[in-house]
Amino acid sequence: MTVENCPARCHPSHEDNNRPHRPRLTSSRKTHQVSGGHHKSRRRSLQQDYTLVPDSCDDPTILNNPDPSYYHGDNNNQSHILDLNQLKNCDIKSALIPLSAYPKSLIQWPVDGSTKTKRISEVKKQVKLLGNFIKMTVGGGHHAEAVSDDKTPTNPPPFSPHVDMSRIPVHTLAHAAHEDSIAKWNDIESSVKAGKMKEAKQMVRESDWSLGSPTRENLWREMCRYHSREKDFGELYYWDTVKQIYGTTDLSECSCQMPTFIDVNHKISHALSPRGVSVCERIISIIAFNYPAITYAPALYALTSLLLHYMDEVDVYYSMTALVDGAQNKFLTQTKIANEAKWRAAMILGRKHIRPAFSTLSKFGVPQEQIEETYQNWMWWILASLPLTHMVRVIDCFLFEGSKVFLRVALAIFNLFVKALTHDSSMVASLPSKGLLETLTQFCQNIQVPPQKLLKTAFGIRGFSKNEISKVELQTEMFLKSQRMVGGGGGGGPGNPPEMHRSVSLEGLPTSESQLDVQMMSHTLAIKELLILWSWLPMRMTMYQPTLVYTTEEHGCSLTTFFQRVEKFEPTLLCIRTVDDYVFGAYCSAAWRQRHHKDEFGNWQTYFGTGETFLFSLRPKVAKYQWVGITRQQDNSELSSVEHSAELFMHADNNMITIGGGNGQGIMLDHELRYGKTENCQTFDNPPLVPSGDFEVKVIEVYNLVTIE
Repeated sequence: MTVENCPARCHPSHEDNNRPHRPRLTSSRKTHQVSGGHHKSRRRSLQQDYTLVPDSCDDPTILNNPDPSYYHGDNNNQSHILDLNQLKNCDIKSALIPLSAYPKSLIQWPVDGSTKTKRISEVKKQVKLLGNFIKMTVGGGHHAEAVSDDKTPTNPPPFSPHVDMSRIPVHTLAHAAHEDSIAKWNDIESSVKAGKMKEAKQMVRESDWSLGSPTRENLWREMCRYHSREKDFGELYYWDTVKQIYGTTDLSECSCQMPTFIDVNHKISHALSPRGVSVCERIISIIAFNYPAITYAPALYALTSLLLHYMDEVDVYYSMTALVDGAQNKFLTQTKIANEAKWRAAMILGRKHIRPAFSTLSKFGVPQEQIEETYQNWMWWILASLPLTHMVRVIDCFLFEGSKVFLRVALAIFNLFVKALTHDSSMVASLPSKGLLETLTQFCQNIQVPPQKLLKTAFGIRGFSKNEISKVELQTEMFLKSQRMVGGGGGGGPGNPPEMHRSVSLEGLPTSESQLDVQMMSHTLAIKELLILWSWLPMRMTMYQPTLVYTTEEHGCSLTTFFQRVEKFEPTLLCIRTVDDYVFGAYCSAAWRQRHHKDEFGNWQTYFGTGETFLFSLRPKVAKYQWVGITRQQDNSELSSVEHSAELFMHADNNMITIGGGNGQGIMLDHELRYGKTENCQTFDNPPLVPSGDFEVKVIEVYNLVTIE
């Protein structure tokens, strides 16, 4: 059976706003000749399919035609159901929809031979599911009939007008009662506001929301708002920018040119309508206008289109900017080298945490080149190949926790795929002809594991911590950069990566204005020294311009003032000049306000920061002392062989700040910022930056690169 205004097939007309005739249920079966077997005949008739017919029609042959195949069959004798969008124009033949598009639970009756109690229980389940389905598909008369000023049909909630509902299977839309979904979201929202992120994260992981859950619009928008510096998603700025660029806000007159950071081979729009695709590309063009530093963000198109399934244009823009602005690139890679580091890290982590899967592929004779090619496309396993039902559940968790969710899900998919190979000889036989990537893609498209089991498998990978992911990604990115800087190239694998084209961002240098500002204000850095520092920065940071935010000569020698001036910035450059004219310092990868944060176990962090932190010396010796984890990787050591004492990057309290630790302090400054100490430490394996170890400060300067609010 079907329901009026079914979202998968029945759009309100773009041109006709009139309410369609309300159909009635009627049997399409032939008249049975009842002779004796009345009860059997009645049972059989109850199991017949039903169809919806209009109350009236100009064509009398529709109601008088005795052939049931006129309603239920085609040339292939397949069962069909009528599309009401065609019914209101009395075009029955063109309105046939396969019954296979509807969930079996909506068209089956309790089987014969069951007990009365079981039959009643089954009927109750059917009624409840059908009731929820009707709520979902009808969504109120105003939703079914509403048409916006620009003739865009309004879809039933929670879907936005940008979705082509005919591309979404009806059987994926039924969900738990609306009240239960909202109650679950209220619990999550309350936990987030109370700072109970661990509890909220667990609830998001365990909430088995369907594709049509009314909760998703709130969840996605509010989680992006949580990560955003812009807490108020106001419309004025967005539409002003659109008008500034295109001269109009009329979508039909906005000819959008896709920025170069989009991968043209993966412009994935999912179930968006043609108009929705145009809206998606307009949003991306505005992001490109406001974030010129992005050089490569292949996932941005697919994520924008996914958000457009549940949110309006302005909310999607602000949500995507929240992901672009995410600290430490938590959500999106924005350079080619970071993107390569990501897929290489995924393969490295896979070899560690799902090692048997790689061993099995070797037994099947899959070459290493195919494995690398497959992992280069690891993101598209999720964003292009998974069914929409699975994809939105992954995005639920991704918007809450960041890109580590994608890594976990990718490893889960790969592991499930290899297990399926071992039980399916036809898949193994197709490997030589199709290749690993195509076989895995087909597995994702036809995945038999439900969304919740996929997530359970992903989050069930043990020992797969956020710190380990960050460490491996950082080591890989720094290694790739160092190889490129020295002209390294050739073969595959992290130990010998293929030659890469240098990212545009690597060519970035401080602008002439910034260099002039530094020359005028700085008492520690000459232009030559600034450019040396610039060559040592992480690649993505060279896209920004330095700003002097603190100097002891202007703001005084107080640790309290230091924190007030610099703690909101991430990352920062700390430059020290001593009374003996030594110049040295540190690149501090994290914001100093993280000294107030707790770790994942609820304990106050003693040390914070990442392996991007490094010490440097500019006078009299020019040298960079990077984290020993990167150095050991370059020497082909194991990635996880660094001791905890060699991961002490940054420390701060009311009495001092420290950079580097483990059997010594790389740089230590007292609470007056007048005296300090420098020693060899395990984190950077550096010599003392001042021969005597102790020093007196002449001036301290801190430069900001990127602001976080």
